[in-house]
Amino acid sequence: MKITVQRKRETALSVCGQLFVDGQIECYTLEPARLNPHYTGHPCIPAGTYRVILTPSPELGYVTPELLDVPGRSYIRIHIGNYPKDVKGCTAVGLEQAGDFVGESRLAFDQLMVLLRTATDGITATYIDPQ
Repeated sequence: MKITVQRKRETALSVCGQLFVDGQIECYTLEPARLNPHYTGHPCIPAGTYRVILTPSPELGYVTPELLDVPGRSYIRIHIGNYPKDVKGCTAVGLEQAGDFVGESRLAFDQLMVLLRTATDGITATYIDPQ
């Protein structure tokens, strides 16, 4: 199963985009800013392709997609969140997007997890920067 995060725009606070699963749009994304993230040292991850596993997050308290082998980083996840302060180098998902915000995050996350739990041949996530 292939996740694609197509980054569409960047603001001073966040990187916003869309998430696709096997070419089908599923939701919007919100990541921390590249240059001046809310949490110093935790910007959006570099564009690239990463292996994904579903693991419990000790910090969040629920199972999330975890991106593996992100250069210089660990515990990078796709999870529930609404604002840049909610993501520490990770990606929040939502069904609505406005400015530096995604809404209906829990619903978007739950729908995404239903899909990802059906993967039989592994999961990858490719992050693509805006053109």
